[in-house]
Amino acid sequence: MRRFSSHAKWILSGEHSVVRGKKAIAFPLKNYKNSITFEKSDHFRISASQEYSKETIMSLLKEASNFLKISLEKISGHIGMKSDIPMKAGLGSSAAICVNIANIFRHFGFCDDVLNLARHLENRFHKKSSGLDVTVVFENKPIIFKENKLSEFLEPGFWPPMILTYSGEKSITSSCATIIGEIFLKNEKLALELDEQMDSASNLCEEALKNSDFYKLKDGITLGGEIFHRWGLCNSSMNLHINKLLSCGARAAKPIGSGLGGYILSLWEENPIKLLNSSSAPFESHCIQI
Repeated sequence: MRRFSSHAKWILSGEHSVVRGKKAIAFPLKNYKNSITFEKSDHFRISASQEYSKETIMSLLKEASNFLKISLEKISGHIGMKSDIPMKAGLGSSAAICVNIANIFRHFGFCDDVLNLARHLENRFHKKSSGLDVTVVFENKPIIFKENKLSEFLEPGFWPPMILTYSGEKSITSSCATIIGEIFLKNEKLALELDEQMDSASNLCEEALKNSDFYKLKDGITLGGEIFHRWGLCNSSMNLHINKLLSCGARAAKPIGSGLGGYILSLWEENPIKLLNSSSAPFESHCIQI
């Protein structure tokens, strides 16, 4: 039996603008993973945990075989999938399954470029994949992604306390991308300006992590969060969540995915896990230390 596993991910900066070639910074999140097993058999069979239906997995397998111009009948065996990556939360659940499906075809010798196939498959979830999510999932290392490709692996000079907390709302990437598209149609000048500002947020975060500058990291995260607000991708639940994090002592906070829900990143001077998991916390939220 062969097993293919891919971890979740989170994005520090560069969401949405990365599709148009701007810089983004992303990290693997090893708290969660998607695992696919393959066992040779004369009969084709799929079993899956409830996070993804058998129909979803089958559609991805068919899409991959069509893209590679091979018959799906050449994949003979039992495919099983388990995932504990929260869906529609900004943690890369779709990227992980796409990378693992691509790995199955590489295992059979039908795919030389896992990332290219995974990116193609992710278009089913995101309309147009930037390639960022599948790249950080595939590489399983912190990355800087720019001009639609991996620019470099990031080696932070320091790592201040940062956590992820769930906003309580699901995030749908395609819906958020549609909102960004509407901004471009109505006011292209503003849309391009926001892309440039998100790029500036990524530059601040990169410089901060490389040079161990807490306050520059705070500024980068804050700027990234402001862009989400200007895009209209922070709903009332997210705003309330962010304000409560700041009232607890977070120095900065922003969404980590497409927006309108999902997880929120917050930056702290001291580790807040005990505070946020205590009964006196101002909101109920699962905290992920990163």
